[in-house]
Amino acid sequence: MTTESDERSAGRRILSFLGLGMIALGGALGFIVGSNGGGDINAIEPFGLVTVPISPGAMTLYGMGVIAAAIGTLYVLVSVASRYD
Repeated sequence: MTTESDERSAGRRILSFLGLGMIALGGALGFIVGSNGGGDINAIEPFGLVTVPISPGAMTLYGMGVIAAAIGTLYVLVSVASRYD
């Protein structure tokens, strides 16, 4: 017999694994872009806030950071919304 707290913790575990998978995918895609990108461009400036060199390591970290920030923001918004449901 499952309880509501068991279902809730299972759902959070699944979302955590999906989130970590998406962050890893963002890192892998960043590595691919950093390895193949560049050409005449040495760095990018997203929104004029920070300069990111186009290298495999930098693009991997940038991809992982952007995905982590997006998923984290969505998770917080869903958590707040679920309190009012």
